[in-house]
Amino acid sequence: MISRRSCHFEALLVLAVLAASPALAQSDHEHMHHHHAGADAMPAAVETPAELPPLKILMPENGAIVGTQMAIVIQTPADLSKMTMSAPVIGTHLHIEARDVSMMPSREQLVRLGADRYVFLFDVPAKPGENTLRVYWADSQHRTVAESVQQVTVTVARDASQ
Repeated sequence: MISRRSCHFEALLVLAVLAASPALAQSDHEHMHHHHAGADAMPAAVETPAELPPLKILMPENGAIVGTQMAIVIQTPADLSKMTMSAPVIGTHLHIEARDVSMMPSREQLVRLGADRYVFLFDVPAKPGENTLRVYWADSQHRTVAESVQQVTVTVARDASQ
């Protein structure tokens, strides 16, 4: 059974995706960096530097079954023009992670949905199976701010009919 709230969020997501598609195609991808987990690519977690804005994953929900074209809706009151890779000076910034890939989106890659809500579309289809999505703040050395980590686990369906 799908709740009205879930349908509302899904409708907003679809509208945001449709409205943002041309903007995403023109976005500056040089600010999107991929780090593969494993050896030395994933920096160690650090203490919270001062007071950081909260982060929250609104969609997908933990345990959701999603398609291979994934998106994530986050909520934060942060000034993302200063806290993403497109900031004039890179300090504490947003990381979004799926499976073994960590991305540092530019402000232009985050579509504003209003009320401090943003959607990020993953540019590579997800592989079927279990995926853990994480959002967190990292310091200027790309070290994870442990207290900021938010995550959900989703299952990517093998095809659209599942």
